[in-house]
Amino acid sequence: MQTLQIAERQLAVRDLDGARLNYERLLADQAFRCMAYLRLSQIASSQGRYRESVEQAICAFNDRQKDAGFLATLAKRLAMLGETESAVACATAPEILNSTETGMLMEVGNLLASTSFPEQALALFERARLLGHDSASLSYLIGLNCMYSGDSGRARDELERSIRAKPDMGVALWALSKLQTGAATRPDWINRLRAAIKAKQPGAADMPLLQYALFRALDERGETDAAWRALSEGMRLQRLQVQYDASRDQALFDHLGGLGPQLAGGFVFEGPQPIFIVGMPRSGTTLLERILGHHPDVYAAGELHDLIWQLRWMCDIAGGPYLDLKLAQKAESIDFAELGRRYVAHTQWRAQGHAFYVDKMPANFANLSYIARAMPQAKILHMVRGSMDTCFSNMKECFANGYAHSNDQVEMADHYRRYHALMAHWRALYPDRILDVRYDDLVTQPDRVVSEVLAFCGLPWREGMTAIEKRTDSVATASAMQVRESIHGRFLQQWRRYESHLEPLRERLGPLAG
Repeated sequence: MQTLQIAERQLAVRDLDGARLNYERLLADQAFRCMAYLRLSQIASSQGRYRESVEQAICAFNDRQKDAGFLATLAKRLAMLGETESAVACATAPEILNSTETGMLMEVGNLLASTSFPEQALALFERARLLGHDSASLSYLIGLNCMYSGDSGRARDELERSIRAKPDMGVALWALSKLQTGAATRPDWINRLRAAIKAKQPGAADMPLLQYALFRALDERGETDAAWRALSEGMRLQRLQVQYDASRDQALFDHLGGLGPQLAGGFVFEGPQPIFIVGMPRSGTTLLERILGHHPDVYAAGELHDLIWQLRWMCDIAGGPYLDLKLAQKAESIDFAELGRRYVAHTQWRAQGHAFYVDKMPANFANLSYIARAMPQAKILHMVRGSMDTCFSNMKECFANGYAHSNDQVEMADHYRRYHALMAHWRALYPDRILDVRYDDLVTQPDRVVSEVLAFCGLPWREGMTAIEKRTDSVATASAMQVRESIHGRFLQQWRRYESHLEPLRERLGPLAG
């Protein structure tokens, strides 16, 4: 116990080397081994040893205690390092499910929600409420995860409950706006949004969400000019809150565009096969995933960050869940077969007994060289949508994380141009590995397009696949409500209603505009 106390004091004052030595001594004591592994993982991260931080966290998981507080802390640590299967195992352990600590239930529920497990998150949120916890935040979280789970009626009730407790709660009003189709034409909903905006202090963090919600309502009423004013203000405010360096974006794309056809053997594996759906956000990737997930041999696993987490492990470089230049440069020296092995080992569990599983991370379009070299069996589907529709759809969505370029017309256009050029480069390098799936064709001729997709993936045709409105599983993306409808073409050329306002975007796109 004394050694643990000393190590904890050293860690608190950032004497990391001293703390590390004492935690290593504790590995010989079964009573403290789990905590020692966890702390050693944290220290390794702080000192820039990413691979070691992962390995120590896994040791903590393998030797874990049946204690709710420890499991909750370990779950957050594992999720941060991309060890999602182990994190979910901790987060759904009976010790946590039976806990009476409402704060911990909320934290772990948030973790499950963020890793696309809304039903499991709901179980923890509902237990917190059963134990007497009641707040606007809890009602919002229950409502949001009900929306992801497809229970729009309860989602609406819970979001309204959160707003009754906190009338100007931006995140709840924004989420509710996604459920307001039809009702959004009523002036009372618009008045509620305007009242919430008026009640906010200047610079409030959730003010952009309210402006985006107001845009949605006014857009549905056909009040185009007023809607555009709300969207412009929302984009302006959101741009002030995010960090975006266009030069870093350009440097990364320049590096990727300079890669040659460096094919390697890759990792040939048995068991469930991954299907990657890539492309710009809001280009129809979720729609295609929903259709494929309707096939009895395919499981729709959602937006996975596992490729980047495993690339970071291979390169021993810490960072976020998206590719950056430092990581991309180091990646050229790795064993791509090992990358493929690690990716498969970390994702096949998501197939849930199916022969195929879909990794629908749009940003993987930047990682196609790694996918092609690491996994020769993997299928890559690229969603292609008109440039103006794609860019406008990105701009009118207030993304919670990532896609910081979408808050300015010029920055959005420049990013799209880089994406377009990079995809042309990948097609030239890997012409037989990538199938372009055109959004316009998918929504107007779904059976024909889906049959081509299935043939490319080596899957047989199944009747009724395009009847996605019959699916009841969860969808944890910005398109969660849209893709519960039947396939339609209402969003084709949607940008034209705002054509006069989108001239900077169109001019910057140049010949790509359309």
